[in-house]
Amino acid sequence: MLNGLPYGLLLVFVMSCEQRMTTTRANPSVLASVSVAPPPPPAQPPAPAQVARPAARPAPPGWAPPASTDTLLVLNGQPYHLRLQAETDSARRLTATYEATPGRSERVHGFDGYYTVTLRDAQGGQVFRRQLRKAAFFKRAGADIVTESEAYVPELLGYSRPLGALAFTVDFMVPDSDVGAQVVVLLDMAGNVLRFSDGRGPGSGPECDPALSASGGALLTASEVLRPGQPPLRLEKLTADLVGATFLTDTTLLVVYAPGKSHVIRYPNGLEAYGRTPSPEQLRAPNAFVRNVRTGRVLSRFRYRGFYEEMGFIIPGYQLRATGTHYLLDEKRGLLLLPLGGASMPTEMRFTLMPRFTPPQKLAEVRFELHGSGSGFAFYVDTSSVRPHIRYQQVEE
Repeated sequence: MLNGLPYGLLLVFVMSCEQRMTTTRANPSVLASVSVAPPPPPAQPPAPAQVARPAARPAPPGWAPPASTDTLLVLNGQPYHLRLQAETDSARRLTATYEATPGRSERVHGFDGYYTVTLRDAQGGQVFRRQLRKAAFFKRAGADIVTESEAYVPELLGYSRPLGALAFTVDFMVPDSDVGAQVVVLLDMAGNVLRFSDGRGPGSGPECDPALSASGGALLTASEVLRPGQPPLRLEKLTADLVGATFLTDTTLLVVYAPGKSHVIRYPNGLEAYGRTPSPEQLRAPNAFVRNVRTGRVLSRFRYRGFYEEMGFIIPGYQLRATGTHYLLDEKRGLLLLPLGGASMPTEMRFTLMPRFTPPQKLAEVRFELHGSGSGFAFYVDTSSVRPHIRYQQVEE
């Protein structure tokens, strides 16, 4: 994809030469003085003519060269070779429309693309080969974003034996922007598509990094939890925006919501924008829930306001297995200490109750940093203490 006198003639200059015709022996004092100039350097061959080459044409937006990755993995105790490929089809142009602002649509253009997953056994025999085109992702990622995006190589998320599926993420990005989307794809061991789900898109959306639970018995996406033999556990609500979700244990899940549902707000000056207008009741109600992954039952519920929006929602939290606790930051108040089991309510530890950190760090202390929308903190958790003992210090953003 890229692309005439010969040389060495001596010039002799006679500087002084007296010939005595009356003698037969040269007088040493008047011997001819002869100076021989050094030969000139060989003439250099003429430089080749410079042929002006046209500047390489920049690749059109949305086009990229073919790319692939190869992975060796073990599935059900057997070795396999997985090849993931992406290729732009520049012969097939796509067009889509999107709502640029409320009530105003714009048209975008791009190229079709292929996404290929090939699985081979240890002997090189093909187990399956599944190829998807861009259109397969329109519904989940948005036709406009997928149309404009380059064809990126899918990434392997993992294998779930209980689900009987390989899980992948496929990313899409509008060129020269921070607008994008991600789709989670599940393929069974015959290459059949089991499900498309929402991944974590850049620039917007909930903080839900697609992940398999520790045992592989459940798969978290940006909108649901997939479980074997059960319908998906939907995380979205009609009356609130999903802020994020994360596994606490193999069987428990933390889910956080922003009170009020995002909608178009019309201002007196005529401008329109998306925002939330929660009711007083919604602001007072619990917005964080610990749920059992298998049953979906809510194990505990509480209010948490430490999340913020910055290119999507962010929940500043940290899990520490040594203490069996998930630490949630509220940069104005302190920490919420949530037991990983999730059956009991979190306890609050305010900054006023935490001693300031002074060196040195103790051997039993674990240090981690959490950052809010305007400030950051380092916490030092004493893992040898039965009761929570945490020191902290403010750190530069």
